[in-house]
Amino acid sequence: MPFILREGFRGLRRNLTMTIALIITTALSLALLGTGLLVGKMTSDTKDIYLEQVQVLVQFDENISATDGECSSPECSELRTELEGTDGVESVEFRSREESYQRFVELFAESDPVLVEETTPEALPAALHVRLSDPTDISPLDGVGERPGVERVVDQTEDVRGATQHLDSIRNATLILALVQLVAAAFLIANMVTLSAHHRREETAIMRVVGASRMMTNGPFVLEAVVATAIGAVAGTVGMLIGNSVVVAPALRGLYDARLLARITAGDILLYMPFVGLGGLVLAGVVAAVTLRLYVRK
Repeated sequence: MPFILREGFRGLRRNLTMTIALIITTALSLALLGTGLLVGKMTSDTKDIYLEQVQVLVQFDENISATDGECSSPECSELRTELEGTDGVESVEFRSREESYQRFVELFAESDPVLVEETTPEALPAALHVRLSDPTDISPLDGVGERPGVERVVDQTEDVRGATQHLDSIRNATLILALVQLVAAAFLIANMVTLSAHHRREETAIMRVVGASRMMTNGPFVLEAVVATAIGAVAGTVGMLIGNSVVVAPALRGLYDARLLARITAGDILLYMPFVGLGGLVLAGVVAAVTLRLYVRK
């Protein structure tokens, strides 16, 4: 074992340029892979946040919206009572046209004042805001759209799917780029192992003549690849922690505070990256072993 350690670290110093290239490539590829996994977690958590708030809107026609401010008309009151007694319905809240407009102003007064200025109360209908026990199942509202006085039924779950599709696309693109980087890292590992074996071919041949085991002759080369990958994994993790705290968190603070995006914390990075790094070490060991078997002859 001391011989393997000594020769392995000597090989890292001998092939310093190749070692640095492998460390950088490994750091980038594992960081990208970890980022893809974290974006997947963010997407899932964001969907949960949205589904906690999502409602189905039963919007009434102009006649009810203009004349009924308290859901006292037969069409509105009967539908409200019926929905409150329906299985799968958690709550029902009536919001008049004026209340809908006030809520609209609260939401967009700062972000889009021009839109608020150009929108009148008459543009917004009165509606029943229905919260379901399972937001993804709107079967309790089957047939509501055909009821008298109902203009349309708006399922906000579709908006959730649309909003999170962009996050899914970012995750998929990141994972594809990470896989490309991993392939590049694998080729770098193979090249480094082949180069090291070529430099030590005479010494290795003598060791085999005197009966040295395959572990003794191949171990230093595998160790070189694993150590370089381990350094890259640590560098990638540190880079992600710094990038998250310095760039990502400040840039997304507004979305985090508004609960429009789930947070990615340092704890999430430290939870995922050890497993990503372990996978990188296994990949490095396997690639090195296969390379030696293919290119280093007895």
